[in-house]
Amino acid sequence: MIRSFYFRLVVIVLLVVWFSIALSSFTTSKLFRFNMSDRFEERLRSSAQTTASLLQSVGPSKLDEVVPTLSKLIPMHEYELYEADGQLIASAPEAGRRLIPLEAVSRVLEGEAYTGHLERENKDEPPLPYTGFPFIAEGEKYALFVYPDTKRQIRDFENLRNQILINVLVIGSILIVIASRYLVRPVKKITEATHRIAKGDFDVSLDIRQKDELGSLAESIRHMAGELKKMEEMRQTFVSNVSHDIQTPLTSIRGFSKLLQNDALPPEERLSYLKIIEQESERLSRLSENLLKLASLESENYPFHSVPVKLDEQLRRAAVACEPLWSAKGLELRLDLPKAVVVADEDSLNQVWSNLLHNSIKFTPEGGRIDISLTTGPELVKVKISDTGIGLSRQDRERMFERFFKADASRSEHGGSGLGLAIVREIVDLHGGAIDAQGEPGEGTTITVTLPLQPALKPVP
Repeated sequence: MIRSFYFRLVVIVLLVVWFSIALSSFTTSKLFRFNMSDRFEERLRSSAQTTASLLQSVGPSKLDEVVPTLSKLIPMHEYELYEADGQLIASAPEAGRRLIPLEAVSRVLEGEAYTGHLERENKDEPPLPYTGFPFIAEGEKYALFVYPDTKRQIRDFENLRNQILINVLVIGSILIVIASRYLVRPVKKITEATHRIAKGDFDVSLDIRQKDELGSLAESIRHMAGELKKMEEMRQTFVSNVSHDIQTPLTSIRGFSKLLQNDALPPEERLSYLKIIEQESERLSRLSENLLKLASLESENYPFHSVPVKLDEQLRRAAVACEPLWSAKGLELRLDLPKAVVVADEDSLNQVWSNLLHNSIKFTPEGGRIDISLTTGPELVKVKISDTGIGLSRQDRERMFERFFKADASRSEHGGSGLGLAIVREIVDLHGGAIDAQGEPGEGTTITVTLPLQPALKPVP
């Protein structure tokens, strides 16, 4: 982690900061150089006038000594002093250096306060401003010229700038490293959580309370871990249920097959054993058919053939087909089925009613009642199947249509693979409908299936 995201984050941020500071420093220096002449002109005039007044009180014999002293007292300025014949008598800080043009000297000796600019050897640098001011000492005319020591000022400015930049870089780098660790910490937690999830540990707790993108990512991972945990529980339940449903008939088939190997077995007993083997084989066949049916419904290529279906007649046929089951338990069956036609896949819709009726018959005790009603609206049709059976707990209502879910009581007392209602929900969803279950323990169950009169999905030929 340190060599990847954290290291790259620190390096990228530092490079951006350093580049920004370097660019700002270069730009600032350029602006300082070009704007320096404008800022200094007024100061030069004031300094030249003050210095000329000071030199006026000094005797002519000491002027060449006073000018170098002024240069030391005011190191930011350079001076040139000319006498009446235009000769340079003093310059500082570099003695004997002459930069001022003769024309400017003449105009100042004539009594004019003059301001001009000196061209630099480097044409990229702005002209150097200078100011000339006349004064008279003991009856003699003099011309004093003052111009800034730009090299020293630029050097001092750049030294100060470099010190500031170094401090900014050192302090900023330390703060960036600290801040990067703070930014990377949630990413490390998320990475550890994903590693745990990859190993099958879904009990992850991400203590990330940020409201930004990382917080959203952490919340998504927590949600994903919860969903994966539910799926894992469903998978384990499914494996347990299927293993039980497969193992039980296989055990019966294996046991009765061994008994049939006994030649002395009476014909009646032999026939009874063969019937049990046949029943258990059919049970295995139904389980495999349900698994294949569910897999087919969940695929994108399920053959959905829509045709007009007389829903009232289909429900009556489903009730008649189950007559041996509900008659054997002495159940009362009530039908309220006005005429209704829907466009649907007839075979899959028939399986919905068959599964729901078998479920109601299975969980309704002897002497109970099952009601099947049908109501039609302008766009929807509702089918209600109510029974006076064992009812549903709140937990069962929330999960009864999940794939592979089967309540413990159902498994121990009534058998089944737990796939029937999952198949029902998939078929209803395929038709663009909805299914709902209501009931309380001991008070029966009501299943409501809502279907559109026209299919919600385009039929697959």
